[in-house]
Amino acid sequence: MIHWLMSLLGALTERRFRDFSLGIGAVAVVALLGVVALGFGTLAAYVYFCASQGVVGAALIICFAYALLAILIGSAAMIRRRAERLPRGAVSAPTPAPSENIHSFFRGLAGAGAPKDREALLAAMQIGRELTPPQLLAIALISGFIVGRKLFK
Repeated sequence: MIHWLMSLLGALTERRFRDFSLGIGAVAVVALLGVVALGFGTLAAYVYFCASQGVVGAALIICFAYALLAILIGSAAMIRRRAERLPRGAVSAPTPAPSENIHSFFRGLAGAGAPKDREALLAAMQIGRELTPPQLLAIALISGFIVGRKLFK
C-alpha cells in the first residue's frame, strides 16, 4: 500500500496529473466504501447484541471489539517499527537452538495419553512454530473472548 501511494506521489512529481488524480479518486472511493461498510457492520453488531445483552452490554461489547482491534494494530505497528530499527546483521543471525529440556518435556507429553492427544499436541507444536508472535497473540485473545462468552452463558 505504501509503495502504491509513493508511486502516486511520483506520478505527481513527474507531471502525470491524470494518473495522480485517478489514483487519488480510487483511494477516496475505497476509503468511503470502507467507512460505510464499517458503519453498517457496527450497526448490525449493535442490533444483534442489543437483543441478547441489552443496550449497555451491546455498546460495551462493540467498544471492547474496537479497543482490541486498535491494540492489535498498534502492537503490529510497534513490532514492525522495532524490526525496521534492527540492523540487518541482527535480523539475519541464526536463532539459537531450543534447549533439550523443552524437547524432552514435549516428547514426554506426546508419549503419554491417547493417540488423539499426541496428534493434537504435535499439530499445535507445528502451528506454533509457523505463526508469528502477533498472530499467536491474536489467536489467544480471540479464543479467550470466545471461551469467556461460552462460560457466561
